Amino acid sequence: MTDFYKIRFKAIAIAWGLTSTMCFAQNISNEIETPQEEKKKIIKVQCLVNGKFAPSNLAFGRRDTDLSLKTFPFYESDRKEKKQLVVQEFDVSLLRDGKKVASQTVFGSGSIAYLAALAKNEDTYLIQVREVFEKAKDGTLKPYARGVIKLAYLFYDLDIFKPLGGIPPFQGNAISANDVK
Repeated sequence: MTDFYKIRFKAIAIAWGLTSTMCFAQNISNEIETPQEEKKKIIKVQCLVNGKFAPSNLAFGRRDTDLSLKTFPFYESDRKEKKQLVVQEFDVSLLRDGKKVASQTVFGSGSIAYLAALAKNEDTYLIQVREVFEKAKDGTLKPYARGVIKLAYLFYDLDIFKPLGGIPPFQGNAISANDVK
């Protein structure tokens, strides 16, 4: 019987030693994994073309060249605080068959007439925002969120398609992509 107790004691000692080693290893890995990462922020971004909101199913034409972006906080707490979000710059790329034809950076708001001149039917404008700022009450900007926000719009040469009705003068000629097949 004494051999049985010696073997049992050794087994318990080994198990206890492994358990403490495993606990130590888990504690180390928890310390490595637990740094608090910044909470991802959800931001609503809307494109304005020639001063009017452009829904996501819109197709741009040759005269739709003046772009700006409007941002809104997603979270109720940010809306209650009336945080004003600003996009200082964004990139606009013209894609044809998935390949970049040309691109430009727009600061605040601006014209993409150069890209519109190069565009062909069924090309895509890809708008990318890399950073959104919060405008403080004193007018200074501080970083609010970083990452890539993408918006995509089709291009159609709408001079081929005559708009139905409407009151002149027309400001731009963007139409719904659903209207063009």
